[in-house]
Amino acid sequence: MSNSAPVCTMFVDFRAAFDQLWFLGCIGKLRNLGIPSSFLNWIEVWLNNRRCFIEINGSKSRWFSIEKGGPQGSVLTPTLFITYNCDMCSSLSGCINHFFADDLAGIMAGQLGINYSSQCLDLEKRIKVFLDNLDYYSCLTDQPINFNKTKAMFSARAIGHPKFVINFRQDTMDIIEWTSEYKYLGYIISPKLGWGKFLKYMMTKIRQRISLIKSFKIFGCSSPYLRKTLFMSHVLPIFTWIYPIYPLLSENQQNDLSHFYYSSLRRVLYCLHWNENFFAFALDEKSLEDRCHSYWEKYLAALADSIDGELLFEKANLNVFRQIWIDKQFSIKCLRTSKRFIPHQSIIEKIVGWMASIPSRSSVPVYEIDEIQLLKDFPESFDSI
Repeated sequence: MSNSAPVCTMFVDFRAAFDQLWFLGCIGKLRNLGIPSSFLNWIEVWLNNRRCFIEINGSKSRWFSIEKGGPQGSVLTPTLFITYNCDMCSSLSGCINHFFADDLAGIMAGQLGINYSSQCLDLEKRIKVFLDNLDYYSCLTDQPINFNKTKAMFSARAIGHPKFVINFRQDTMDIIEWTSEYKYLGYIISPKLGWGKFLKYMMTKIRQRISLIKSFKIFGCSSPYLRKTLFMSHVLPIFTWIYPIYPLLSENQQNDLSHFYYSSLRRVLYCLHWNENFFAFALDEKSLEDRCHSYWEKYLAALADSIDGELLFEKANLNVFRQIWIDKQFSIKCLRTSKRFIPHQSIIEKIVGWMASIPSRSSVPVYEIDEIQLLKDFPESFDSI
């Protein structure tokens, strides 16, 4: 989309995903992946020969065998499902795929270097190829798709929606609807490709939980320690949703979130009249920026030793070569540059640049004893908790 090409994101929903796990196909794929026979035999015994019955108002049905689907509530079932569908992305060529648990997102873009109408026609063909490959894979793996929950989102610099209809199969009336926003893996995504709606949703959720914490009392009272414990266990996890995207936000959004984090904690502890710097010093509380920085330090350290990390760094290098090509330092005969090409950085480059801009010192201020003694001149501003 940064190069003015229309983009379609297909959010695919599998019907009763874990309950449709095909035993024979799963065991066969695990065998092809080289799983040791001892583990394979254990998994096969764990899946097969399971029976159940249905009870309604005290009346029980007869026992019947379960021919597919992993046991409900087991931690092994999602792992088997992911392993069973590990070859899905390679089967869906011509697009970028993101597959997590039972959530699949396929991203397709129109051809570059042509006018917008031709790009939309090319995008329609790519969507058709994607759906054909998805249908073929669905039949092979016996993994049905829920058409009612499968949505498509159109993103483009031009205003308006596409004028073509997405049919999953030509001989059926299974139509995939266009949507203006979609909640994927906890994040609200819209065609504007901004984080505004997600941040607004998150802040509303945090305010609701803060209200619950402030109303929580034991024997008619509550302590600051209890309220802070509840904040760390029920509110801070929502803030952790921001950690992966914090470096990608604008400076104003980062400042607003940092202020919102401190004000939320001060509200829980009834310290709204405290200055943020003194509040951080008194409670030895790190800023949201510091927490995000620590998160990315650990993540990049783990990423450096993984295959995914190598692929991301390789993509960053491709962006460098792309920029050199745009600057006409070398040419490619089959491609031509366009005024609509927009220079952009990879996510890794942006994050590393953001981390380099963060001071190495802690965000918790350090006051000298003389500065602390000055606080006695302002008792009305620094009441105890």
